[in-house]
Amino acid sequence: MARMTKVGVGYNIQLAVDVKHKLIAEQEVSTQVLDMGRLAPTVEAAMETLGVDRIEAVADRGYFKIEDIEACEKADITAYVPKPIRGLAVREGFFSKEEFRYPNKDIFLCPGDQVLSPRHYGKSRDNVKIDYTNRAACKACHRAICANAAPEASVACRTLRTRRCSTAWRRG
Repeated sequence: MARMTKVGVGYNIQLAVDVKHKLIAEQEVSTQVLDMGRLAPTVEAAMETLGVDRIEAVADRGYFKIEDIEACEKADITAYVPKPIRGLAVREGFFSKEEFRYPNKDIFLCPGDQVLSPRHYGKSRDNVKIDYTNRAACKACHRAICANAAPEASVACRTLRTRRCSTAWRRG
């Protein structure tokens, strides 16, 4: 439903199911497009209906909102919600941050186990920004996005290959 935000009328249904008895413990219908922010209120209402003080809740990525997870913890709700994969870089085929490792303060290891060293230091707003890269490894990377680029785009192509690893990880 989140991708169809241009639709004029739509409903979003929240359900909490008692797994033991296989019954709906709570339900709510709203016009709110996203599920974010709906986990804690829905589960708290289910707890009240079931008459329990503690509960475990399982939800999909669409429910992940850090404030909601914190509200669940305060209400004795153990929430199992995977962290969503967000960001323009991931949608464009770049590696996600979770795919990198940070063994010490001066290097990152990319998903191909290549060492990425600091290449450029800068400042973005009030944050220090460090770009990590390994030009040779990024150029040979199987996930290079410019394999079909025209010869006249070779300079930009080389930059994009380098950025393949470095833009996904900007530390600050």
